[in-house]
Amino acid sequence: MALASGELLALTGMMAAGKSTVARALGARLERQVVSTDTMIESRFGKPIPRIFAEDGEPAFRAAERAIIERLDGRQVVDLGGGAFCDPLSAARLLSAGRVVFLDVSPAEAARRMAGGRGRPLASTWETLHAERLPAYRRATLTIAVDGLTADEIAQRILEAL
Repeated sequence: MALASGELLALTGMMAAGKSTVARALGARLERQVVSTDTMIESRFGKPIPRIFAEDGEPAFRAAERAIIERLDGRQVVDLGGGAFCDPLSAARLLSAGRVVFLDVSPAEAARRMAGGRGRPLASTWETLHAERLPAYRRATLTIAVDGLTADEIAQRILEAL
């Protein structure tokens, strides 16, 4: 199950799973560009995600996310927004372009990581979203339980599994 040079490597999971940090660790190890769909969306809208949700709505956010995913390059490590892989079109595109890794974080660990706040518009509904998204996340190529692990340890487990 080795990762081919032209295959996309995307990280999915709930907010606070560590997708951004692990993506950077994987990018360094694989010598690949790291991209964040959320950062790309903020750039496209010219404002932070909480404002996009408040002013433009979640449907506009998801449409922009889908368009970005369609254009991803196979030589990238991608930090997906928490709901990106739940969109059937985005999930199909990601799975056809490479590997998707679900970073599985427990509710308790996620709450601990989000304790400082950080402008996460869906944080208050974490457990409900987790229950709704879990079936989609389980379609990922690989699942890694992340509680108690550093980003480097998670990256190492992903690379060993791939």
